Amino acid sequence: MKIFGIKNCDKIKKTILWCAKNGRMCEFHDYRVDGIDKKLVESFLSQHSMEELVNKRSTTWRKLSENEKSNLSIDLIVTNPTLLKRPIVEIQGQYYIGYFPDKWV
Repeated sequence: MKIFGIKNCDKIKKTILWCAKNGRMCEFHDYRVDGIDKKLVESFLSQHSMEELVNKRSTTWRKLSENEKSNLSIDLIVTNPTLLKRPIVEIQGQYYIGYFPDKWV
């Protein structure tokens, strides 16, 4: 199980705590520390749409220009990884968006 996000996010903390309580080994990929690249975003997009991935309630989203909001791209996400919803959880090649432990078992 691999968790993608940023360490100060409450949902990430909740996900890591869930793993610990349920005896699940997890690896954490922090976008700010470990980075994010086109290949990773493309792998998310292979299973989910851009609309599903982007958090339109985030501070980062609100700071984007109207042009950027209208033209979402992989490059924009690579530059602004906090646009991604959190957590994104990978289990055996399947990506899950959000805190939904019932889907992870």
